[in-house]
Amino acid sequence: MQAVVILLLILAVLLVIFTLQNQMDITIHLFFWDIEKAPLVLVLLGCIFLGYILSAIYFYPRLWKLKKDYKKLIRFNDELKQLHELEHPQKPEDEVTDPEGIEFDDDDEEDDSFFKD
Repeated sequence: MQAVVILLLILAVLLVIFTLQNQMDITIHLFFWDIEKAPLVLVLLGCIFLGYILSAIYFYPRLWKLKKDYKKLIRFNDELKQLHELEHPQKPEDEVTDPEGIEFDDDDEEDDSFFKD
């Protein structure tokens, strides 16, 4: 949470610096309209915001479809796990074996081992 606040403060400072460095007025020609003395900063930030809105409108339907497909796959995976557990019951927990199938005995009573104190 604190990292997000620090990041937002850094971005705000950068925005203020950007605003102070680009205080010139420009004229915008859009089809039949002429907008005179528009601040360059507002034009640039407006274009960035408009680009974000357009990309969000374009990608959100795809994102919703992917989330829907992901949820279906999760449900299907859970069903497969249940079927697998029904067909192959697990061993009782007291019969846990080593992954390689070899038992290691730590109860050696010989004290001539190199690592024993």
